Amino acid sequence: MKKIILCLLILLLAGCGVETKVIDKANGNSKTYLFFKDFNPNNYYVELWDRNNNKNDDTKIIMARDDDEYYYEIDGSSKMINIWKDGKLYTIDPQMKNYNVAESPVTDYSIGVLPNDMASLRISGYETGEEKVYGKNYIYEKYTYDNEETTYYFDGDDLVYIRYEGIQRKVFFKYNLMDEPDASLFKIPDDYLEITY
Repeated sequence: MKKIILCLLILLLAGCGVETKVIDKANGNSKTYLFFKDFNPNNYYVELWDRNNNKNDDTKIIMARDDDEYYYEIDGSSKMINIWKDGKLYTIDPQMKNYNVAESPVTDYSIGVLPNDMASLRISGYETGEEKVYGKNYIYEKYTYDNEETTYYFDGDDLVYIRYEGIQRKVFFKYNLMDEPDASLFKIPDDYLEITY
C-alpha cells in the first residue's frame, strides 16, 4: 500500500511541472510581448541587476536611449558611464568628476537583452516551459534569432530575469524597472573636467 501511495505521489509531482512547448507563431499573447507591449526601443530607461556571477551581486546596470543618444552605466564596486551622442563616446568617471571624448560608433548593450522590434516580437515564435533559477521555478520564454538566444523568466506576469547568449557575449540580469529617459541623463555635468590623452 505504501509503495502504491509513493508511486502515485511521484506521478502527481511529476505531472505538476509546466510542459515545454514550442509556439511557432505567436498572436500577441506571449508573456514577453504583454510585458513589453508599451516599450519604445528608441526611447527607454531600464535598470537591471547583474546576475552573471551570483544572485546577490549588487552591481546595477542602466541602459537608456533617447533616439540617437545612448547611455550605459555600470554601478558596482566602481562606477563607469558611457554616453554616445553626435558620433562621439563620452566616458565618464563620476568619482573623479572627469570625462574623455573619442570618435566612436555606438555600442548598443541592449541588443539581445531588450526587444528592438515590437511588431516582430508580437508574432515571433518561442519556446516556453519552466526552469529553475537560483532555487526557484520560473516560466520562461526563449526566443532564438540566428546564433542568438534570449530567455525571459517570469513569476506570474512579472519579468524577473533576462538571459542573453550570442556569439560575442553572454549576460544574465535581474530586471528592476523600466521608465522614460530623463534628458539630463545624456548631459555631461558642467563641473566635470575633460581629460585628453
